[in-house]
Amino acid sequence: MLSFISLLQGAPVFAVVALFAWFSCFFGVSDAATADEWRSRSIYQVVTDRFAHAEGSVILPCAVELGFYCGGTWAGIKDQLDYIQGMGFDALWISPVTGQLPQQTGDGQAYTGYWQQNLYALNSKFGTEDDLNELISEVHARGMLLMLDIVVNHMGYSGVPQLIDYSVLQPFDDPKYYHDYCAADNPKNHTNAQQCWLGDHIVPLVDLKTEDPEVQNMFGEWIHQMVQNYSIDGLRIDTSLNVEPEFFPSFMKAAGVFATGEVMMGDNSVACEWESTIGSILNYPIYYTLIRAFQDAHGSMEDLVDTMHTTRQNCKDPTLLGSFSEVS
Repeated sequence: MLSFISLLQGAPVFAVVALFAWFSCFFGVSDAATADEWRSRSIYQVVTDRFAHAEGSVILPCAVELGFYCGGTWAGIKDQLDYIQGMGFDALWISPVTGQLPQQTGDGQAYTGYWQQNLYALNSKFGTEDDLNELISEVHARGMLLMLDIVVNHMGYSGVPQLIDYSVLQPFDDPKYYHDYCAADNPKNHTNAQQCWLGDHIVPLVDLKTEDPEVQNMFGEWIHQMVQNYSIDGLRIDTSLNVEPEFFPSFMKAAGVFATGEVMMGDNSVACEWESTIGSILNYPIYYTLIRAFQDAHGSMEDLVDTMHTTRQNCKDPTLLGSFSEVS
C-alpha cells in the first residue's frame, strides 16, 4: 500500500534529503529484514557530508558551490537520529562509505561518495570505522533499518582517461577490468550506456567490465563482506542503468539483502528489465509521468493512468517499485 510523506521544515545544517515511501521490497536471509519489515518502512536519505556535523566539532567555512567537503559525518547523523525519528522515519539511507578519490579537482571533491577508489577502505572524511559501527548500532537499537548506497558501475579518477594510473583503483587495479574509453552520451543505446564512461575529462568514471565473471566474483566477495561486517539491511545501487541487468542475479545472491536500483528511465518496458534482476527499482516511470501531469502543459491524468497500467504489465512485480519525493 502506498503511503504519502510530506516534508517538515527545520532540517539540520547541510541537509539534503530524499523522502521515500515504499510499496514493498525484496527477499532477505534469515538475519536480514524481511519483506514485511521493509514494506512498512519510510526511508530518509541523507547525503552524509551535507547533513550534520558531530556535536562539539569545529565547523569550518564550506564552499558548497565548488563541490567541496563540508564536514558532515557518521557521528553527526547519529546525533540527529531523534530528529529523523521525530518526523516518523524508521529507516535510514546513507551515502557510499568506500574510500574516495582524494584530490580537489575542477569538478570539486568526492563528497557525494560516488567517486570511489578503494572498495575495501572507508571514507575517512565521514569518520572512523568505530563511528560507522556506532551509527549502525544506534539505528538498529531504535528498531530502524539501514540502507547503504553503493556503486558497481565505475571507479573515479582525477585526470584524463588516457593517463589513468590503474594501480590506485582497488581491488580493480588493472586495465583488464575496464572497458576502453568512450563517452557515455546516449542512454537510449544500451551498449553506449553500459560500456562507455560517465564523468568527464576532469573526473572520468572508469567503467568496469561488469559482464566479466572475474569482476562479478570480486564484487560478490566485496558486497558479502560489507553486508556481514556492518550489518547492512538493504542497498541502493547507483547508476544501475549503466550496468547490464544480467550482472545483478549473482550480485544479489552474494549480498543476501534487499536492494533497489537507480534506473533513471521513463519507459517501464525498459526499466523493468532491471527490476526483474535486482528485485526493485526506484519508480522513475511514475515520477516522470507525475511531473508531466502536474507541471507540463502537455501532461495529462490519462497519461498517468496509462503508465500505472503498463507498469503492472511490464514489471515482474510492480509492488516492488519505490516511489519517492525529493527536496534540496
